[in-house]
Parts: sequence; C-alpha cells; structure tokens
Amino acid sequence: MIKKNYNRNLINTAKRRVYSCQVENTSVQDTSGQWVYIVPVSGLALTDDINNEFVVNKVTFIAVKKLIRVRKRFGIKKRISELASNKVLDLFFNQLGPTVAIVRHGGKPSEITTKVTRLVIEELEILATSQLGYSKRRFNSFPSVRDGHVSSMKYLCLNENNNSSLLSHQLIGKIGDLVLDKRWKNWQKIYFFSDLIRIINKKLQVDELWRINLYRAVRLIGQSVSSNNIAHSFLLNMIAMEALLTKRGDKYLEVLPKRIEAFIGWIGYWNIEDYKGNIEDIYTKRCQYVHDGNESNIEIKDLLFTDDIIFNMLINIIHHINLFKRKEDIISFTEKVSAEHLLGIVGRKSKIRPKTLSFFKGKYTAEDYKKI
Repeated sequence: MIKKNYNRNLINTAKRRVYSCQVENTSVQDTSGQWVYIVPVSGLALTDDINNEFVVNKVTFIAVKKLIRVRKRFGIKKRISELASNKVLDLFFNQLGPTVAIVRHGGKPSEITTKVTRLVIEELEILATSQLGYSKRRFNSFPSVRDGHVSSMKYLCLNENNNSSLLSHQLIGKIGDLVLDKRWKNWQKIYFFSDLIRIINKKLQVDELWRINLYRAVRLIGQSVSSNNIAHSFLLNMIAMEALLTKRGDKYLEVLPKRIEAFIGWIGYWNIEDYKGNIEDIYTKRCQYVHDGNESNIEIKDLLFTDDIIFNMLINIIHHINLFKRKEDIISFTEKVSAEHLLGIVGRKSKIRPKTLSFFKGKYTAEDYKKI
C-alpha cells in the first residue's frame, strides 16, 4: 500500500512540474522581443575551407565550434558552455550536432517560430541545389532540420519452389552529408551557385521580381535533388523549368522547346538526340502526372534529362545575368533567336546568342540508373 501511494505521489509531482513548465513557456511564447533561434541541422557539414560558415539570405549556417567563439556577433550574451550547463537546456546542447542554423527575428515566439523554421528549411533547399551537376543523384545529400532522415527497411524473400530465402536489411534515404569544403567551393565558383547566392543575398543586383522568381525556382530544384521519389523529383524540375522560362498565358508545349533551344540549340546534340522531341515528350508526361495522376510513364532517363536541362539553363542565365536581369529579358532573347531562325540564321551563326554560352551533358552509368 505504501508503494502504491509513493508511485502516485511521484506521478502527481511530475504532472505539477510539467504544468509549471508549460505555464512558464506560454509566458515566454507571448513575450515580444528580439530572438535568436539556434536550429540544429543534419546532412550538412561546414569546413575550414569556407570558414565554417555560410549565409543564405537571412539564415547563417555555422559550425558549433565556431559559434562558441563568435556567439556575440549573433546577439547570444551567455557563453555556449554556460547555456549548456542550464538544467533545462543541457539536453538540447548535449544532443547538438556539428552544424546549426542561426536566425535573428523580432516578435513573439508564438507568432514567428513557424516563419523562422520555414525560412531555415527554404535556405537548406537553396543549399541543396548546389548538388545539381556537382554530384550524381544517387550520392546527393538531404540537408534538413529533421533529426534522422534516414530510415531502415527490412524484407524477407522466400522461394516458392525450394527452401532458399533472402533476408535484407538496408538503409533508406540520403545517408551522407553535403560537405562544403575546398572542392565544393572551387566547383561552385566555376558554375552557377556562387553567383546565384550573390543574387539571393542581394549582392548582385537584378530586378526584385526576377530575384524572387529565381529563389522560388531554385527551392524547387533543391527539393528535387534531395528527393528519392523519381516522379516527384521530375515534376519539381518541370515546375522549376516553367518558372524560369515561361510567363502567364504561354502555350507551354509550344514555347518550352523554343526557349530552351535559344540557349542550347547551337550544340550538335540538339538535332542528333532530338532534344525538341524529348522536351515535348517530358512535358506530355508532366501533364499526365498533374492532370491524371499517371506517373507510370516517367522514367529515370526523363528525370536525368530534366536535370541536364535545368543545370544548363541556370549556368547560362546566371553567367549572363547582366543580359537577363528580369524574366522579360529571357523572353525577349528567345524570341529574337526564333526570329533569326526564320531568316535562316541557325546554330553558331546566331548574332543574338552570346559566344560564351556553354553546355554540359551528364554521364550516367548502369549503376547510376540502378541506385537512383
């Protein structure tokens, strides 16, 4: 009897503590102020090569080992070690990984927390886009605010005709980290991502609506390269492609091949591999998926084809951002190239296309197709 009462008293004490904590948190939640959010991030590793820090728009991704030294820059008054010694906060800091996101925002936590976490997720999607062309899809990482985005799958396979069997236990998801090191840094300088970040961070000036348009399109691409779902990734790529190259009222099936051709139609692949026909084909599959829910015709080769198209669009647009400061500049450019075609001026003879346009084609093995 004494034991039962003792257990009951423990439970009641625990309930009172939880209630007290909730009341205190509610009070803080509704307090206006300037807040510093420290959000743990998985799937992202920052190195000395980038000074253990990377800024995307309003979010700073930083290695914890550096945050300890520069905390005052972010408005964190107490030492990290002092915060970690707090009985309420010790579990948070003890479970902290090597990388966090820092966001400073004014308001009430009850009103701004969702906005802050969404902002971190968005900027991680932007960072994930740096993997486009940099690594193969089967090796891509998934930078995330989620803890443990890798799961396991088991299955048992039994032979109906004999006693043989196969037991499998494998990891599902994006296992490795996106490592921002010297190789990553140097590669991004050559291709589109470094200048893209300058545009997003407003250090390279373009029309504001075009900057927002680029931001949205690149987020979609980041979601695509981080996903294991072939049809979903394909659709995200198609939407991003349309966001970059089309305007309201366009007949997409008609204009997409023309606008893509304006940028890469000068290559031999365009006619030899029937890029126009392939673009029309993937758009048809996109419509089947969107309007009928039919994803059965979407193949890995379609997804990889859209990866190549988007990679080349981003490189050529970002590398020539002085020519394409707004979406209208894209439309005008492609219309002028089409007008040249009517005059018989095609391929490298174009006087409209910059001579510095480039094209890159991904190389994929049987193993790549198998593991995607």
